[in-house]
Amino acid sequence: MSGRTGAKWERVVADYAKDVYALPWDRAPLRGSRDLLDIQGCLPAGFLVGCKGIRRFKSGSQWLFDQQAAGRGPSLIDAYEAGQKSATFGAKISEAMDQCDRALLNLGRPAVKDGNSRLLVDCGGVIPVQVMQRAGYPPGKAYVVTELDYFLDLAVRRQKWRDDE
Repeated sequence: MSGRTGAKWERVVADYAKDVYALPWDRAPLRGSRDLLDIQGCLPAGFLVGCKGIRRFKSGSQWLFDQQAAGRGPSLIDAYEAGQKSATFGAKISEAMDQCDRALLNLGRPAVKDGNSRLLVDCGGVIPVQVMQRAGYPPGKAYVVTELDYFLDLAVRRQKWRDDE
């Protein structure tokens, strides 16, 4: 995906949060190795927010069908490209969640590796999320994705807030 697609989606998310919900969010500057995801102004509320724009691709099988219909039989290269074009939404989410973990580490949150060398980061109440663009829908219908442990951390904290009221 081009950087332009992502930057445009980041702007849409920041403007939507500001215009509709009066949140003080804006696109974050590029920070390189100190990345805290794509939106700034959300950390005081306990969130790190990233944005993932979605380009529309035909499924790999539809792409191969179109190639055959056009008289271009699927070569090994065609098959490989079809696999690339149908890069799964799951793979995109997985990479986005890895970015969330790295952002928490950049905040100084502690982490350990599990038995499979996967990073387990203590979010400490800072919930990292990725706003995944939903093609053909308005911004308010986008998906907000986080890992279950981060979501449950938020659920426990919210329950405590309610109990304290």
